[in-house]
Amino acid sequence: MHRSKSRPSAESAIVSTSASALELRLEPADARPLYVQLADQLVEAIESERLPAGARLPAMRDLARDLSCALVTVSQAYELLAARGRVISRVGKGTFVAPPPDTAAPFARRWEPDVGRFARAQRLEGVMEQLTRATAPGAITLATGHPAPETFPLHDFGRAFHRTLLDDPPEAMQYRSSTGDTDLCETLASLLRNRGCPAEARDIIVCSGAQQAADLVATVLLDERSVVASESPTYSGTLGVFDARGVTYVEVRSDDDGVRVDDVERVFAEYRPRLFYVNPIAQNPTGAVLPQRRAKHIAALARRYDVVILEDQTGWQVTYDAAAPPPIASFDTDGRVILMESLSKSIFPALRIGYLYAKGSIAEALEVAKVRADVFTSTLTQRALFRFMTSPAYNRHLRSARALYRDRRDAFIEALSETLPWADVRPPAAGVNVWLPLPPRISTQAAFDACAREGVLVMPAEPFYPTRTGPPALRLSFGHLDEATASEAVRRLGRALSAI
Repeated sequence: MHRSKSRPSAESAIVSTSASALELRLEPADARPLYVQLADQLVEAIESERLPAGARLPAMRDLARDLSCALVTVSQAYELLAARGRVISRVGKGTFVAPPPDTAAPFARRWEPDVGRFARAQRLEGVMEQLTRATAPGAITLATGHPAPETFPLHDFGRAFHRTLLDDPPEAMQYRSSTGDTDLCETLASLLRNRGCPAEARDIIVCSGAQQAADLVATVLLDERSVVASESPTYSGTLGVFDARGVTYVEVRSDDDGVRVDDVERVFAEYRPRLFYVNPIAQNPTGAVLPQRRAKHIAALARRYDVVILEDQTGWQVTYDAAAPPPIASFDTDGRVILMESLSKSIFPALRIGYLYAKGSIAEALEVAKVRADVFTSTLTQRALFRFMTSPAYNRHLRSARALYRDRRDAFIEALSETLPWADVRPPAAGVNVWLPLPPRISTQAAFDACAREGVLVMPAEPFYPTRTGPPALRLSFGHLDEATASEAVRRLGRALSAI
């Protein structure tokens, strides 16, 4: 039924608004607070047009009496509806259903790409061109986000590779399961079980890196003009995959602890996105770690608003001050959370192995998409990886890498604080990136150009914003640099920014 954008008068919207007529019922066994239950049911009544635009909601005292609940429960429900933009209160007259939201002027920024011309490369195309032009002898790059080559466990992995060639029968190198080597899948599932996920080997789909994993999710769930909610800023590589599908983004705001739950609910309630992309640990580019209480709340919101979550757990092994909290997927009860991880950053990039963890019908659809994409990921590499990850060398490698990155992080942050006393620089809780907000007077492009002239390359903020617009900032990556080189890069950065 077509809904008018204009609001009819209250008198023209005569409907029965008793609790029974609206099919309202409060369930004490429901995990949601009573006022949230009531608000959600009223939203359903509004969306089904049992309460059309302009209709007067029941008087709060009457509704409290009909539902045998406290008056404050109804009052809080009406306040929540008003905060969501669903109702309008008029002093002395009552509370009325608001007109449908005008999607031409939403509360959050939206961006719709030119689907006919848009491709993934365009998100980073201009940036990569600038970085290439800016490269000069002696330049130091803080732009790559690469891991430290000193951490690559090449000797131990080489032994695992050698044992695979010697010990595995020739049949192991035949065409294999599209979802991955059984032993590797069980190894990955075991790691997830240790973090609270009810994972089994059959829930794992091994991919050629996280980029392919994201593309499989996009293939299954997204089409032109699908609405994708995304934290902002976030990893540009995954955004590039979604760009190629012609999606519409709705940004979800973040703070120092990652994505904000209140904004997640606002976006879920108003836009009903098809997918929510979030990077809870070692958040790229900020290095934030999402607290467990937020992860649990987000999983509950996804159930309430029927949203699929893609959580990128890449880098969870590189946390500095505490163990990594459980994934959002550990709180999933109905198979709507897909977990993605690349092992390229935690082991070495040439590995090109990632995986998806999913359950139910989504997992089945992802497996079909994987078969269409490339049949299966290299079995030889998977078998060697299984041997490496089940050997003592794997945990030894992770401990060594964390210690190296922690020392480099601390030295890098100290250098930044001394060189840029005006900067709001927060040590990343995980990962190898630092997010540097710039003063409003300095544009990101001006900072990029000045840094290039000083011989230090930085990554501008724009590719990390889903809408490609946001406050000026730089992502600075320290993981691949020794402390002396990183200190020299910071000195150049300081000279560049002070000259603007």
